[in-house]
Amino acid sequence: MKKTPRILIVDDDPEVATMLARSLARRGFQIDSTSSPEEALTRASEVAYDAALLDLVMPGRDGSELAEALRRKLPGLTIALVTGYKHSPLIQAAERSGVAVFTKPLVIQDLVDYLQTELG
Repeated sequence: MKKTPRILIVDDDPEVATMLARSLARRGFQIDSTSSPEEALTRASEVAYDAALLDLVMPGRDGSELAEALRRKLPGLTIALVTGYKHSPLIQAAERSGVAVFTKPLVIQDLVDYLQTELG
């Protein structure tokens, strides 16, 4: 039996995090979420996540920095950034490092398709 993919959502906006969590859980993903990049790193030390969805702009550590730190803890982790920004050097840096970027307003099915493709 195939295991349920476990996704970590990190977003400092609780409404966005809740919407993503509910939408993905309804589509069969197991979801953990936090608003804190530091909490995300702690959880990644304890749990083998299959993917992470990160807000690009957060207090303390931006999504690109968090993506790098998560990949050090979980090599090969599938990571996508979710952002309301259309143009930012952070987006280009993330894309160069192999991170998918989804802009708001988010089409959930696009995100689901990406996760299903990446996670097999």
